Amino acid sequence: MLIPFSSLFCLLLIAPLVAGATRAGKSPIKWIGFSAALVTIAALICGAGAALVAWCRGIPVGLDLSHFSPFSFQLSLDRLSGFFLFIVCAVSIPAVSFSLPYVAQHYEKSRAVWYWSLLPLFLLSMTVVVTAATVFAFFLGWELMTVLSAALIYLEGDSEERRRNIFLYLITMHAGAALVISAFLLFAPRAPSLDFASIRTAAGAMAVPEKTAIFLLAFFGFGTKAGIIPLHVWLPRAHPIAPTPVSALMSGIMLKTAVYAFLRFVFDFLSGGPAWGGYLLLVAGGISAVLGILYALFENDLKRLLAYSSIENVGIIYLAMGAAMICMKNQAPVYAALALLAALIHSLNHAIFKNLLFLGAGAIHSRTHSLKLNDLGGLLKLMPMSGTFFLIGCVSIAGLPLFNGFIGEWIVFQSFLAGGKLSGPIAQVVIPLAAGALALTSAVAAACFVNVFGAAFLGRPRSPEIRPSSEVSLSMLLPQGLLATACLVVGLMPMLLIRPLWSVVETLIPGSNFDSVARIGSSIQAMAVVVLLAATATLAVRFLTRVVVRSSPTWGCGLAALTARMQYTATSFSKPLRTVFATVYRAERKLEVSPAEKLYFPEAISYQSTRTVSYEKLLYRPVVNSILAAAQQLRRLQTGNIQWYLLYIFLALIFMLLFMRFR
Repeated sequence: MLIPFSSLFCLLLIAPLVAGATRAGKSPIKWIGFSAALVTIAALICGAGAALVAWCRGIPVGLDLSHFSPFSFQLSLDRLSGFFLFIVCAVSIPAVSFSLPYVAQHYEKSRAVWYWSLLPLFLLSMTVVVTAATVFAFFLGWELMTVLSAALIYLEGDSEERRRNIFLYLITMHAGAALVISAFLLFAPRAPSLDFASIRTAAGAMAVPEKTAIFLLAFFGFGTKAGIIPLHVWLPRAHPIAPTPVSALMSGIMLKTAVYAFLRFVFDFLSGGPAWGGYLLLVAGGISAVLGILYALFENDLKRLLAYSSIENVGIIYLAMGAAMICMKNQAPVYAALALLAALIHSLNHAIFKNLLFLGAGAIHSRTHSLKLNDLGGLLKLMPMSGTFFLIGCVSIAGLPLFNGFIGEWIVFQSFLAGGKLSGPIAQVVIPLAAGALALTSAVAAACFVNVFGAAFLGRPRSPEIRPSSEVSLSMLLPQGLLATACLVVGLMPMLLIRPLWSVVETLIPGSNFDSVARIGSSIQAMAVVVLLAATATLAVRFLTRVVVRSSPTWGCGLAALTARMQYTATSFSKPLRTVFATVYRAERKLEVSPAEKLYFPEAISYQSTRTVSYEKLLYRPVVNSILAAAQQLRRLQTGNIQWYLLYIFLALIFMLLFMRFR
């Protein structure tokens, strides 16, 4: 057990050295990537094996590296960290495999070496976060995760807009990190060693105000990394501009490290958090889920759309965690365990199908050189395998039966139905409202991804330049096929996932009962069998009976021939829903007629619609303006006169002496 766990970290440290060693030679890019990817995948396989043993069998493992560090640096695996380490390692393997053809197509040799040096370190930082047993180890992994992901984003280009988005990403992440370290430091007076075991012991002796402050700091600090609204401003700007495999890792896996850390704080350190904390999570999760998918519906850029849908799915996870906290505080451990199980299941499922969709977007871009839905179309005939895998990802994220996305959302609904039976009047009102928000989210998500698949793969190409000549290579198809198979297997046999996850839930919420969950899992499995048999019977009847198909030209409203411009675009398809939710979108429309004097017979018409976000104007713009105004005032101190600088130093020394004298 210790050997594969140690091998994970050793091999991830060796992989950058392997990539760097090939830089000096004359090895081609493919061999550089192959050698580094081979070591990285071997490390991830070792980590996934160690994680499975810790998660499913409950065998703990620890690794003390304090003698290599001036601070206490310990790593350990329990059931919870084992589950999230499995997500990091197992789901990352397809993204690393997809990187081989991606890097060979997009980067020259120097950038390829940088990519294969940074990617294993980025994976290493995420493994450190979910296995850390001391504050120093956790915070080191947390900060490296931010810096290394920003460096990988920067590899894709060096435009002014990209630098601005990376800067916003770094500022937001470091603000969240400051809140996280503040939450840890509040344990310091009672847990001077600041290892997780001491923190767990110290939390039991803390007063309610201290626990409340820690909970709020953890909520906002980890919520910033998770991307809940309105702390998500970095996410739709950073994820789309990253290399496609890195976008998959950031959206599908990196966000789950924040979920893991928040679960560790709330259910492990704080034993369920404050009584009102669950309602805060329900509100934040409901807003994030509904607004996230509505913003995704508006988008024309595929990767930006997928980034917004990650906000939606994180919102669903927060809804489930909020329901678990409320049920715990209302002395209903069975319902609480059901909700927490749903949060864990959806964390894994989202990692799988979001990786699949991002890799599918990468396959589309590699052949069409575009991700604009209004320019795509007709790709299913030209890229049938990629289209099939992408369709599986779409129906999975939409939460339809037979696929893994349905499992987590269905159990969340079941936990809401059970939680509605609680005796508290607030819970009886809030939990049904949360169920309504989840139902609305699921319906809009289905419409959103019908729009995505229809616009990209059905119909005709909307732009004559976008017409791929062939399917992507086998090296790009295999990672997608692996993830698509996982979506189908989990959807058809959910008990394979539910049984081992229940062992994680029992460690966090004692007093739960597996019988109710087993009934739900069996009903889902029976439902999947019925749907599968019905689909099989329908296909059998179709192939065994002779059906006369009459074909005729499509009616073109009296026109001689149909053109690609007559198709529905992604924007026109979503127009009815955007009209219904016009208050949320607050679109600013601009119409230009050229020349202006020819109103009825113009030579050109330009129409532009830009979505405005009210919370950015109300929350962030005043803060930014205040900081800029204060910076302008502080510039007056920079006179360039050395006498004034000596005076500043003298006054600072006087202040420090007075502070040390009277403190």
